Amino acid sequence: MILKKLTLENFRQYLGRQEIIFASGKQKNVTLIHGENGFGKTCFLNALLWGFYGHGGFTPDLPKPEQILPDSIRESSRRPEEEVARVSIIFDHGGETYSLNRTTTLAKERASKGEDSELELSVLKVDGQTINCASPREAQRIIDSILPPELRELLFFNGERIDHLAMEQNAEEISDAVRRMLGLKLLDDTIADLLSPNVRNRFSQEWRNNTDEETAQLLDEEQKAIAELATKRDSLETCKKNQSAVDEEIKEIDRRLDANREARELQRRRVTLEAEQTEKQSALKEQEKQLAELIAADGYTLFCTGLVREGKEITHELRAAGRIPARVMNDFIQDLLNAGKCICGCALPEGSEAWKSVEAQLTKAGDPEFNNAVRDLDRAIGVIESTVTRTQEALRRHVQDRDHLVERLRLIREDLDEIRERLGSKDDQEVHQLESDREKKQLRLRDLDREEGRLNTAVDDGELKLRQIQESLRVKQQKGVEAARAKRRLERVDEVANLLKEILASESEDLGKELGKEIERVFSRVTLQDYRLELTPEFTLRLSKSIRTESGLVSVEVAHGQGHRQVMSLVFISSLVALAQRRNEIPSIMKDLQGGDYPLVMDSPFGQLGEEFRGAIAKNVPQLAPQAIVLVSSSQYRGEVERELGSSNRIGRRYYLRYHAPSKREDAAGKLTLGGSTFEIYKKDEPEHTEIVEV
Repeated sequence: MILKKLTLENFRQYLGRQEIIFASGKQKNVTLIHGENGFGKTCFLNALLWGFYGHGGFTPDLPKPEQILPDSIRESSRRPEEEVARVSIIFDHGGETYSLNRTTTLAKERASKGEDSELELSVLKVDGQTINCASPREAQRIIDSILPPELRELLFFNGERIDHLAMEQNAEEISDAVRRMLGLKLLDDTIADLLSPNVRNRFSQEWRNNTDEETAQLLDEEQKAIAELATKRDSLETCKKNQSAVDEEIKEIDRRLDANREARELQRRRVTLEAEQTEKQSALKEQEKQLAELIAADGYTLFCTGLVREGKEITHELRAAGRIPARVMNDFIQDLLNAGKCICGCALPEGSEAWKSVEAQLTKAGDPEFNNAVRDLDRAIGVIESTVTRTQEALRRHVQDRDHLVERLRLIREDLDEIRERLGSKDDQEVHQLESDREKKQLRLRDLDREEGRLNTAVDDGELKLRQIQESLRVKQQKGVEAARAKRRLERVDEVANLLKEILASESEDLGKELGKEIERVFSRVTLQDYRLELTPEFTLRLSKSIRTESGLVSVEVAHGQGHRQVMSLVFISSLVALAQRRNEIPSIMKDLQGGDYPLVMDSPFGQLGEEFRGAIAKNVPQLAPQAIVLVSSSQYRGEVERELGSSNRIGRRYYLRYHAPSKREDAAGKLTLGGSTFEIYKKDEPEHTEIVEV
């Protein structure tokens, strides 16, 4: 979707009819709208959202959302049914040009508190013809398919309020956004439809109605097991959300401690120690895993030293007795006796002295099988002996490494306990309270970890029980035609649903990796600090940096404030939009999914950013999406933002908001200077309203 034109008519503070044409070229793709705080930037953003989604699309920070028409009209009108507010949007999508019109009247606003509006959607043809949608419901369905409502907070946002995406408790929101924008929601919906009461339950009930009592009972047990498993999974999901929420609360406390002069040094030491603790705990798990694998594979050799000794003694005795290695084989002597002729050519008549002398050698000659067995024994003893030595050395090394890790973890825990005691005993009341709250939340987190373990076990048990019931149903022979057919249908539903789940899991993993690469690439362009931003497999954004510890470099998660979270969220959104644009180029199981162009409409994207980030974000804004519409105040625009956006040569359209009112806000500028030209952005006038002016 690419926005072409917006027309406002009596929408809140935009009095009368006003329009704006958006930059939509491949090179000139940025529309810049200058507006002071309170002049109408947030209202402009919400005009687009109201046009697409109606009252339900408004952002949470819009005051008095029930009031659509301007105050001056609301207060003076005598014919409320004739006072109309309208938002018209022309946009391109999928090779078609659409015209959208949403209207309401003052009478409807008063009757419905602003929630009632009329929607019209039409397709504009090149020959001038217009094809209208049959009904407002159908129009809304088309709009929602083009621009899903779940994506509106990602594509139309107040930059100062998007930092929540960088919080762990919003992992589900991020995951859902990835699925929707990259085409995986189709799989989600299909799986849900297959397993819904309308499909699976209907076939299950059909089978139950046409089968024997035993099978019917199994089907009832299956339904019960499915319901119980769903409850357990919901509980596990709730537990994980609570874990993320508590973990984020702990991180917020850490940020506040880091900002406190009294606690900063100890807090930073704690962050380093906790990062090392996490690393050492992972290393300890790996050591224990390797130790278990070693014992499982070669542990038996540790008990074979006696066997090796006895084997060596046996072969030593045989060699001392001259039995091994045998100089002559029994088969060779027997052949001489049978032939009656010695190797020297003399005759060996049976029973003669010469014959008896040769026969006596049979007791001294070696048996080939025996020789082979002794040879194998020698080889086995050698292998076991070398394996014993190798296993003992590996075991000693693993135990030594494990002991070192255990000892280091013990020292880290002691240091952390000391830091906790020192922070808890600080005279600073804020530090004392923060540390007390942190300790309580740590205990709460441990309880949740235990609860997660219990619920994981319960889910595993529930899945096993369900599999056992379904296996019993699978082998059940059905005599009736109706029952057999219902059984086959149900089995096909489950097979297809399971296959789609596997595809969804695979696609989510693959696209998550692709998105992670895109995030790292974009983030490397917008930050000058030695930070790394990554998307975890759990769809959380992790900001980290490498620090040096006693055991070397470790990756430490950075305690980030609102400015950092805003950058992280901006990078995530822009990376997702970029990936959606080239969706059809990504190799995956789901072929031929076309990429999607999405605009980014950003209100105050530089608000909470420090100078180190503002310039980098501004420099990359034109590349963040196929189309960028940026609303910015003078204070945010001056400096690095103006320099980088100006040098990008990507600004295709530029506007400013002129505020008409009896008096100006004290914190708002009255003039705007752009490229040496000055523009009046405040006019003493009545009634109060905002005017859109093109530069």
